[in-house]
Amino acid sequence: MNLDTGAFATVAAAIALATAGPAGASASGLDLAYRADQPGFRLPAAAADAQLPRLLEEYTPPPAPPPNAAIETAPADASPTPFLYAWDRVRAGFAVPALDGPLVAHWQTWYLEHPKLLQAMFERGRRYIFHVVEEIDKRGLPTELAFLPMVESGYNPKALSSAQASGLWQFIPSTGKAYKLEQGLLLDARRDVISSTAAALSYLQTLFERFGDWQLALAAYNCGETAVARAIARNKARGLPTGYKALALPEETRNYLPKLQALKNIVSHPGAFNIHIEPVPNKPYFAAIASERYIDVDVAARLADVTLEEFLALNPSFNLNLISKGPRNQIVLPVDKVDAFISNLDNYREPPKREKSAERKASPKPRARTTNGGASIR
Repeated sequence: MNLDTGAFATVAAAIALATAGPAGASASGLDLAYRADQPGFRLPAAAADAQLPRLLEEYTPPPAPPPNAAIETAPADASPTPFLYAWDRVRAGFAVPALDGPLVAHWQTWYLEHPKLLQAMFERGRRYIFHVVEEIDKRGLPTELAFLPMVESGYNPKALSSAQASGLWQFIPSTGKAYKLEQGLLLDARRDVISSTAAALSYLQTLFERFGDWQLALAAYNCGETAVARAIARNKARGLPTGYKALALPEETRNYLPKLQALKNIVSHPGAFNIHIEPVPNKPYFAAIASERYIDVDVAARLADVTLEEFLALNPSFNLNLISKGPRNQIVLPVDKVDAFISNLDNYREPPKREKSAERKASPKPRARTTNGGASIR
């Protein structure tokens, strides 16, 4: 029987799920505690590996999707297709060569075995995915890059790794500084969704320009461009191929692209994996306005008529409970709350110091708490 690589990955995932027990079962609790600092975790081989040839022979492929569900690339001179949903834009812009093989199948199975984690990533990503894909499209980059925040942080802007990488795109301090992401007492721009997305895409463009290959650029984003350049040089010296698959890269990096490909496979055909991805409208979720005065974070949330959790999810860069004024200090709000916030802010008067002090004593700053993404929200 002949199977293309995509079908093989799908079958391998289905077989592993069928032999691994109920969906979502996890002795280690990883479905509730995604660790951005353990990207090298590998799923053990399925117990049914020895039965794989027989099971493949018995496999009947699912019916082909209807023609209107097919993903096609429009000609360069065609008018842009209006998309109703952001994830449709992602599916339509794939340009990174597909990977296959055991690691892709392993990670595909792993994500499918952790549906709570998968749904938590999609739910958190609802706030950010339009902005991310919009910025990707503006630069003409592959839309696979929209999966990087999933692999890096689980779309959690407060994620912090053991190497002190922070934010959706997991910038380490030195790379953040190189791309003008301020890291100071009042804020850490590595967690700022708008600034960090622009910086990450600029960095990825730089890597692509250096290596001329998106798989190598993505590998370099994970382990560093020096490590990839050295791996290429070693292979050249030995007369070996210098593509991504041929390079000797760190284990974390060898798992990095397979994770991205696994998510790409699931998002491409969620129905085939019995996964529901809630549609995200193809329109801005948030807007940014300049902060024109000093204001407490909890006061700003109240004036915007949003929960503190929602406000912090959109403004994760603030280190303190205070937003300083200035054009660089933006306040990000749901688009339908901006006008009300501006009006309420104009009418807001600071309470007297005694009253304000009493109010703060009665309402202490919320303690850090852990989400499904494994990072603290303050």
